[in-house]
Amino acid sequence: MHFTSICFAAYLFVQLSVHVWCQQMLPQSSQTHRTNVTSRNWQHRTARPVSNSAETSKGHADLLTTLNDHVSVMASFNGDLRSRLENIEKKIVGLESNILARLDSIAVQQRDINKRLDSLDFMERQTKHNTDELIHERKKEAEIAVRTSRQIDRLPQMPTNDEKLNSLASLLASTRLALNELDNNFKSSFSNLTHMVTRRLNNIKRQNHRQTPNFYATAHPSEPLITSCAQGHPTTNGILRIQLTAESEPFYVRCDEDENIFGGGWTVIQNRFNGKLNFFRDWLEYKAGFGNLGGEFFIGLEKLHALTTSAVHDLLILMQDFEGQRKYARYNLFAIGSEKEDYALSLLGEYEGDAGDSLTYHAGSKFSTFDNDNDGCVNCNCAQLRNGAWWYNWCDMSNLNGKYFNENENYNNTPIYEGMYWNGFGGATYSLKAVKMMIRPVDSDGDLQRR
Repeated sequence: MHFTSICFAAYLFVQLSVHVWCQQMLPQSSQTHRTNVTSRNWQHRTARPVSNSAETSKGHADLLTTLNDHVSVMASFNGDLRSRLENIEKKIVGLESNILARLDSIAVQQRDINKRLDSLDFMERQTKHNTDELIHERKKEAEIAVRTSRQIDRLPQMPTNDEKLNSLASLLASTRLALNELDNNFKSSFSNLTHMVTRRLNNIKRQNHRQTPNFYATAHPSEPLITSCAQGHPTTNGILRIQLTAESEPFYVRCDEDENIFGGGWTVIQNRFNGKLNFFRDWLEYKAGFGNLGGEFFIGLEKLHALTTSAVHDLLILMQDFEGQRKYARYNLFAIGSEKEDYALSLLGEYEGDAGDSLTYHAGSKFSTFDNDNDGCVNCNCAQLRNGAWWYNWCDMSNLNGKYFNENENYNNTPIYEGMYWNGFGGATYSLKAVKMMIRPVDSDGDLQRR
């Protein structure tokens, strides 16, 4: 429609230009063909057309100027509209990609639900079968009791079936308690033995490393590489230098060695607890990482991609509110894509924990910052609206890189979705006090204590 208007305006411009030219040329032609007219009549007749011609030319020039301005405005408007359409098309393509990834995740969950339903159906059929057998046996016992009531009366008093069942249930309960106590004792003894062996191995390693290690030298080709905190290597104040491959550059990570947290050996990828570090940062800073491993920090998307592609990891998120309550969310699979894939949340496993599942909604979503919008919202920038950076969908159910609100900033009634929130733990208007995100290879033995 706008292109037709531009063409029509251009056509009028050409027509008016020709008309003006003809009007300007008309007085000279009249003078040539009217030589037999007297000077007075010629002046009288030519004076008026010249004046009219000048006025007409001025009016045409103004009209042409107006049309030219109109054409320029229409062209500018058309360019702006084309740009907006291209932006909407780009976001629609991204939305389709996120929807497909979300559908794949839903399909996996649906298969798991179907398996659980089949198991429940089997249990229900088995229970019904056992109940029918018990009822049938009770009927037979009742018939036998009626037939032999006289003989039963003469016999000494015997315990009834209900009494037998109660005694059997009590015996089973006491047996179960004893087994649980034995199991706990075994786990405790095994855990203590494991800890003792680990401590002795670490002491032996420290004694063998009498010289100060050179943290800046690359690993010797014959020595195994240190690729994660789960390998049990000694750390310096919780800091460990790792190298994923012989060709890659080594870097430092922070380890959580607390064995009470599912056996320890976790690599910390994000840590927030006092709000002193600003997490509202651009794409390049989130790519490289920022902060201090001894305080608040984010490890960096490039390092996180390298870690999660070197081995299959699981994710553990520890959270604490301002009332001192602690909860966790754990996912048995976790990985992100490369920068070409906008560090998308490409792999997220099943949820476990007591904080509620507020991350599965983001599965398959790309990472977004305020200067690199990759979310699923067509007409908005979720990172700008949420004051953070995250794997935004449309937009989020969690925002652990959002704004930090302390005790003096009304943390329990923040602007909706803008705080450091987890929807299953406090909701979208409660900003948490502390958050720690950690990963660990799934083939590590850190869960032995829990088992």
